[in-house]
Amino acid sequence: MKSRLSVLLFSLTLLLAIAVDARTLQDKKPKLFIGSLEYSFGTVSAGTPLNYSFKLQNIGDGNLEIKNVEPACGCTASDYDKVIAPGKEGKISLSIKDTESYNGDVVKTATVTTNDPARPTFTLTLRATFTRD
Repeated sequence: MKSRLSVLLFSLTLLLAIAVDARTLQDKKPKLFIGSLEYSFGTVSAGTPLNYSFKLQNIGDGNLEIKNVEPACGCTASDYDKVIAPGKEGKISLSIKDTESYNGDVVKTATVTTNDPARPTFTLTLRATFTRD
């Protein structure tokens, strides 16, 4: 009888520990920090390919997931870190390759979707003024 009671108590203790650990994991949340949502290349010659990497940090205690980066048009490509661990840095790179036909002020955007409960979506912006030499 004493042996069964010990096994039962051990099992209950183990189940409680698992439940507490699972709840602790659920309570961990990512927190995105990004210095700027916009970058300007200034004045550039038409035909110049443009590329910029936005740096971001996860200052939370859960993994930050970049679920999607959706450029507003097909002329902008993206590349990004999909998961950023707590305390680590990552990047989202946007590039505009075919700029030969551009002239004057150009603005390109991309919508980012994350698992940060305080910032589930935000928009990144690239600006440039194209000139013809």
